[in-house]
Amino acid sequence: MPNLHVIGAGPAGCFAACEAAKRGFSVAVSEEHARIGQPVHCSGLVSASGLEKMSDVVPYKKIIQNGIRRANLHGQHSRVSITFPKPKAYVIDRGGFDNLAAQKAEDLGAKFHMGGRITKISQLLSANVIGADGPNSSVAKLFNFPRIRSFACAWQGDFAYSSPDLSAVEVFFDPRIAPGFIGWGIPINEETAKIGLGVSLPKSVLAAKKKFLTMAGIEGMKPLSEFSAIIPIEMRRRTAGRFGNYNVCLAGDAAGQVKASSGGGIFFGAMCGKLAGEHFSHPEKYESAWREKYGKDLLLHHLLRNWLDTLTPSMLDAWLSMLKAMRIDIMLGEIGEMDEYSKMISPDAAAAMANAWLRN
Repeated sequence: MPNLHVIGAGPAGCFAACEAAKRGFSVAVSEEHARIGQPVHCSGLVSASGLEKMSDVVPYKKIIQNGIRRANLHGQHSRVSITFPKPKAYVIDRGGFDNLAAQKAEDLGAKFHMGGRITKISQLLSANVIGADGPNSSVAKLFNFPRIRSFACAWQGDFAYSSPDLSAVEVFFDPRIAPGFIGWGIPINEETAKIGLGVSLPKSVLAAKKKFLTMAGIEGMKPLSEFSAIIPIEMRRRTAGRFGNYNVCLAGDAAGQVKASSGGGIFFGAMCGKLAGEHFSHPEKYESAWREKYGKDLLLHHLLRNWLDTLTPSMLDAWLSMLKAMRIDIMLGEIGEMDEYSKMISPDAAAAMANAWLRN
């Protein structure tokens, strides 16, 4: 019997398996799909700083498709551009990311079991369990964890589309287009771009998709590939516990460790997965460890999401215009963070922002 059973072979599960195996524990990983990294339900846009922090497990330079140095933020009528001195994010092959993470776990000794969904406690191979099995987590249901109450439904297609600026990602905040969430355009290369959006449930993503594609001028164009996905946009109130003989931790989407502002979950899921792999036999330590290290940043993303949801289209335009008028866009270009927002409200960040503002 293995020391640990990880359910789910995405970033959270593979990073958990790596950490536990590295510490000398025997690890079994169960993945419901037949192949690692398939199907892909992710835009694959990941911060450069996040990829670097995950590079001990995933040599990400092997899977880079494009570098992003600019973010164009769109309201109803206003637009502001944030330009970075070097690539702030990379578009990666998400399936390749998962495969590299799984390969690392296997190299460290983890054993993978593919093509079977865990739906009963009797299927668990260890008394130590990490549920990294997505927003509709079976592990969370089996052990009656508190439910996640807020979700977004997202859709994305890869289109034959030539972006005017290969280094720029387009982000759309207009609530008439993507109510309760955002829309995006992410260039992959000179001929292809990822175009997608999300809406907060129970709003209809299909209606929003039709309006968004019309606005983009590509209505009727068939995507090269597409997917829909459910994204948790709040943290689960409890993510670990002891249940009789079982020690259970939830990580990644199963725990709601996702940026509510954008839906990105690779960085926080992987890093919290690492902590789960370290503390799997002490659930209370895992709960306190991830909340202490990443809870503040995830809360800041949640607060930003809630604040954006209060703005009308005209208020969003005024906000974007203010960013430009006060040169905040330039400051964000110098010290902006995609993941760890708390770094932007530190004393050092405040000093850097003041210096940037004075220079400009």
